[in-house]
Amino acid sequence: MARFPDGIRRDVKSSISSAMLRKMEGFNPETKYMPFHTRLLGADRMHLFSFIHSLNTNFGSAIFEPVAATIATTRFVEVQAQYKLNDEINVGARSEIDSIIGDLTAALYDPDTLAEQHRVNNAMLTTSDTATAKDVKVDLRLVNPDQTIHLIDLKTVKPNRSGIVGYKRQILNWFAKEKRRFPEMEVKSAIALPYNPYHPEPYRRWTFRGMMDLEHDVYVAEEFWNFLAGDDVYDDLLDCFKEVGIELSEEVDDYFARYGNETGR
Repeated sequence: MARFPDGIRRDVKSSISSAMLRKMEGFNPETKYMPFHTRLLGADRMHLFSFIHSLNTNFGSAIFEPVAATIATTRFVEVQAQYKLNDEINVGARSEIDSIIGDLTAALYDPDTLAEQHRVNNAMLTTSDTATAKDVKVDLRLVNPDQTIHLIDLKTVKPNRSGIVGYKRQILNWFAKEKRRFPEMEVKSAIALPYNPYHPEPYRRWTFRGMMDLEHDVYVAEEFWNFLAGDDVYDDLLDCFKEVGIELSEEVDDYFARYGNETGR
């Protein structure tokens, strides 16, 4: 197991700690009055449940994204979070992407990112016309020393089938937009799942089959974090989270203890 350089490790832990403290300071449960649940389980447990649910909802943007950006600085020459893509897309590329999604949905061929990118590239050569596309941001834009661009979005670890189709269209659109802007650079686009909910079993990727090229389109757990660092740092990252949890334990306990005497009346 590799360890982060001391400065990066400090910054990773700082990102985790700051995000947790901001969450506790600003958290306001959507449903405050649950008289039956509160009497049965206690106000502190109900507040903890609401807090965890809220944290799960924005864990990606609040914690995973800044931590990922910090780790990526050890390997990439450019690191941008919440990167705004061009709001225009080549008309030929858009049409070809529609065709690719249709072909994959009909199971006419197995997903092949390199072949699909080749199709999109060729389509962009047939016309210079553009159309306005949805204004979107990608969680991370990374540039290698060899000037390869990586566009990566953090996603929920258990996406459904309809979500997968949307993800595939997204990463093809990202490729087309960025390639139009930087035609001389290699562009790679993918989604990342920050952890494997089925651990220690392998990730159940059956929902991706037939739509995603598993070698190029998806990073899962260790694949993602180790890719960012260019080294086997996943276990050290887990240690960082554990250490922050220990360091903040008293503040967390005090925070939830405030709700211990509430009855929900």
